[in-house]
Amino acid sequence: MKYVCKTSVVLCVLGLLIITIHFKYNYIYDGRLGQSMLTQRSNIDNDNEVRACRYVFLDLGSNKGVQIRKLFEPNLYPNASIIPVFDRVFGNISERQRYACAFGFEANPRHMKRLKFIEESYKNKDFRVDFYHLAVSDRDNDTVTIFSETNFDLDWGAGIIDQAINNKANMTKYKVHTVDIVRFIVEIINPLKSKAVFMKMDIEGSEYLVLPHMIKNNILCKDIITSAGIELHEWARKPLKTSLDLSKFKQNLKLQSCVPTSVFPLDDESYNLDVAINPDS
Repeated sequence: MKYVCKTSVVLCVLGLLIITIHFKYNYIYDGRLGQSMLTQRSNIDNDNEVRACRYVFLDLGSNKGVQIRKLFEPNLYPNASIIPVFDRVFGNISERQRYACAFGFEANPRHMKRLKFIEESYKNKDFRVDFYHLAVSDRDNDTVTIFSETNFDLDWGAGIIDQAINNKANMTKYKVHTVDIVRFIVEIINPLKSKAVFMKMDIEGSEYLVLPHMIKNNILCKDIITSAGIELHEWARKPLKTSLDLSKFKQNLKLQSCVPTSVFPLDDESYNLDVAINPDS
């Protein structure tokens, strides 16, 4: 009888252990733990795919994914101001389609269905694209509140600050997990040994937290991030109690022990509703 009881206890413990491991694995795989998510992603990528990332586009604040579409299908977006940047940093379109890897981050969950559709469609065309539903931050494994304008399709003001949303009655709040973008770059981007890395940053005020963090860790260096187009949102300076502006930021770049990243203002909002031609066509 004692033997049967002990066996039952052991089986119960083993069962609970299996359930815990299964839950933890799924929790990690879904990207809810920053460090483990990055490790999981790096294990998924095989050597051939890693070697193929000759160019990297890091899209911080993907919104509807239009900028990544401009990278791979520029013919659909004539006169978009970001396309000459792609041409200058990465080369011609055939080079990009064969050798570019795009990593997009978007905190607003309302855009993820569309972003995952683009990701799947492009992977079917052998374009390397990954979108992450994570808030770009200076820390991992945290949870932030994202404020989104419920009745506004583009959610221009979606971010960690509600000042950009005029009609507070139509504001929706979401809890979103954060990713330390410095660690992502160190663990995922750097090992690719890419010829050029271009970063676009449009993260609705969070840049005032992220940019100093990147400078402190010597990430905005030309041998890590070749060039970067950044939008600084002036309205976010007061609530975040920062005096950082473009001039000060460029001065701070020189404090790093490296040749600094080539940084310029960028705010390409063209084709914000995307085009009628879908990425799977």
